[in-house]
Amino acid sequence: MKVEVWLPTVLRTHVAGKSRIAAQGSTVGQVLNSLVDLHPALRPYLFDDQGKLHSYINVFLNDSNIRSSQGLDTKVVEVDELRILPAVAGG
Repeated sequence: MKVEVWLPTVLRTHVAGKSRIAAQGSTVGQVLNSLVDLHPALRPYLFDDQGKLHSYINVFLNDSNIRSSQGLDTKVVEVDELRILPAVAGG
């Protein structure tokens, strides 16, 4: 199944400027891995060397942060949307 993934401006240079991309999978992890298979330049921005989501990357499934549910194992269906939001820091 395909799920629409929304990308922040900072990552769009790695996906030919696209703001949304359809990727396949039945869990958040599968969808994100499908996304980086389509656009390998995204991998180091989303995942660490062990394949875990960077702590400063927030992923929302519809309106809920996946860290509040089952993380990358969170189930998705075709009508769902994933939004990738890197944490912002500054002073």
